[in-house]
Amino acid sequence: MCLGLFSCSQYQAYEMKEPIINQINLVGNQQISSVELRNNVLGIKNSYKRLLPAKLYTYLSNKRKRRDSLGIKPSFIQFFKSPNPAYNTTWLKSNQNQILRYYRENGFLSAQISPEIDSAGNLFTITFRIQEGEPSYFTKEDSVSVDNPILATHVSEYLKENSLIRPMERLKLAVIKQEKEQLSHHLRNEGYYYFSPDAVGIRLNDRKDSTLRNVSLFYKIPEFKNRTSIPNYDRLYRIGLPEFIILDPFGNPALYPPIKSLSKLINLKEDDLYSVDLFNQSLKNIYLTDQFKTVSIRFDSTRTRLFPKIELFQNEKYNFSSELGGSVFRGIPGPFLTNSFKVRRLFSSLDYLDFSARLGYEAQSGFINTDETRNNLELNLSASINFPTLYLPSSIIRTLGAYYGAKTSVGIGYDFINRPEYQRTNFNLFQRYTWQKKETNFFTLSLVNLNLLNSNYPETSTSDAFKSYLQELKLKGNNLYRSFNPSFVSSVSFQYVYRDLLPSNELKDGSIFQLGLESGGTTLNFIQSHEFNFVNDLLSSGQDIQFYRFLRLNFDYRKYKMLGRNRTSQLAFKVLGGVAYAYGDENEYQLPYEKNFFIGGPSSVRAWKPRRLGPGSYVSSSNLVEQPGSILLESSLEYRFKLFSLFGQMNGAFFVDAGNVWNMSQGNTDVTTQFRFDEFYNQIAVGTGFGLRWDFDFFLLRLDLATKVINPANPVNEKWVLPQTSFEGGQNPIEFNIGIGYPF
Repeated sequence: MCLGLFSCSQYQAYEMKEPIINQINLVGNQQISSVELRNNVLGIKNSYKRLLPAKLYTYLSNKRKRRDSLGIKPSFIQFFKSPNPAYNTTWLKSNQNQILRYYRENGFLSAQISPEIDSAGNLFTITFRIQEGEPSYFTKEDSVSVDNPILATHVSEYLKENSLIRPMERLKLAVIKQEKEQLSHHLRNEGYYYFSPDAVGIRLNDRKDSTLRNVSLFYKIPEFKNRTSIPNYDRLYRIGLPEFIILDPFGNPALYPPIKSLSKLINLKEDDLYSVDLFNQSLKNIYLTDQFKTVSIRFDSTRTRLFPKIELFQNEKYNFSSELGGSVFRGIPGPFLTNSFKVRRLFSSLDYLDFSARLGYEAQSGFINTDETRNNLELNLSASINFPTLYLPSSIIRTLGAYYGAKTSVGIGYDFINRPEYQRTNFNLFQRYTWQKKETNFFTLSLVNLNLLNSNYPETSTSDAFKSYLQELKLKGNNLYRSFNPSFVSSVSFQYVYRDLLPSNELKDGSIFQLGLESGGTTLNFIQSHEFNFVNDLLSSGQDIQFYRFLRLNFDYRKYKMLGRNRTSQLAFKVLGGVAYAYGDENEYQLPYEKNFFIGGPSSVRAWKPRRLGPGSYVSSSNLVEQPGSILLESSLEYRFKLFSLFGQMNGAFFVDAGNVWNMSQGNTDVTTQFRFDEFYNQIAVGTGFGLRWDFDFFLLRLDLATKVINPANPVNEKWVLPQTSFEGGQNPIEFNIGIGYPF
């Protein structure tokens, strides 16, 4: 114990002159855990049994204070700077009241807290004996008193449709406080600019039940306290014409202020009732134009209306950024350079033009001989012009109603890949609409998405071997070869996303739903030959140009639910599905390779290698061959929990994954890959495993170990393969998956 940290003789001679609390116990609590009480009652936070004796903590604390007074703070002694709290009757009474207050704030109105004291010299052990009693519950049989009859109508509508109080939920004063804030927010959306939570009085009504086991509430508006009365709390306000103050990046008045264009981004028009949400949407519309550094607003309410004054500082017209980086693959460095250039206010006062370019010379494994490693050249160029509005017919705009975050984008892209096996180019032309209806609802509509793809093969043995490889895959039913044939792929698509949480490493409640619809080659239906002659001329290379007609639907639903009294663990669930139907016989009813579905890998069914599961009960001759399908069913269930802290938070997870892909019946001769309603459920693959997640806040490192449970590729009586799990290969080897972030 000495080890040079302090003098043993000084420590042995040290006496604690004041009463010290050695330990704090909580007894009798059942519905509210001890951890929850310690986290919310500051005085009992250190109620665990200390690792070292109380005398040592007290001695080091006093020694630290003496050294601190001289301006000396030894870092190691700082580790022991959390001394045991001193005991006195004031401390005891204060913490007894704090525990009792916490219980009553959480619905236990008849709770009783009795302290017990056990001492040995100057060391005290405190036991708080808790009698929780029966909790109280909301009944939703509430009474309302509102002075203003028009305001009373709005309050009544809120209580029926939007109230946070739910019948038979446990009484919590925090929920009542949130109810005041929510009601105030609702009324401010109805035109009551000056309304605040201070005007809302909510009391417990003991006339219906004097025991307050079943709690009804009494709403009284107004009920200002502490003389904070606001005279115009119940007055409706309408919007006047906004005033814009627009300054250039140097603080001078802008030469050509876009007043008319900005006015179109304001969702509230003259004579509309004030709405705090619609005005916040309007400010977000302005901010999302990417034209302004700051967006601020204040209201002139000295007249009969609210006159918004919006002050804006413009961004610089030009922005340029560059990033030089690299990667190392099998010991071979691969540098890359990324540049982006933005020009604002190019064609109008609120548009911007984006250029981006990426050049990489990065190492990758060979396509056929994966043991070989080569540097491959990749070039990506893109340019898009973006406008903060939807260029759609006015009738459609009226149908959409109020929205924000709107953007119309038109752009082009060019991708070039130079590998020893091939040279591949893709020219892309696109148009896209994006907008939001709420903070949680996102929409994307693309009316134009054209891709011209072409591949050239150098006259080398490597290239010849690659072409032979593609032919072998073709004979096995894999249509990868179509990705390297000259192709024209056009589509119209729509995507809807609901998201009530932002993806992050933090565990929390929420859900995400995504729906995608796509129609490929739609305009080809109006041409008898189902192809464009000008594209044939453009890509003339001695090969037939592939034109595709297809329909594609996919959905993705994810649900996250926190568990336990302390909400430290999470149950995460996802289900994915999709159908892609090629109705063009000109390509033997085949899809563009990129429009297929794939399954397996670190973020999918983890017991299989990436994109190698299926289709159906098909038995692949090689793990190197991707397995595409036109029908997808996939689901995962994962239980996530905290383990310990180690330079961050180490978390664990148990998971079960299931799913498969299948092919349509047309254009496919292998019956084992086809989807059939009387057979598909026997072809669902199942995997399970355990994972570790090392959370450093700014990123999360993930390791999952997965094993197959049901392998649909095996014969009927041999699909159960869990007992064959092995770390040394064999029929069911453990799959190691490493990734960044959660799998979903």
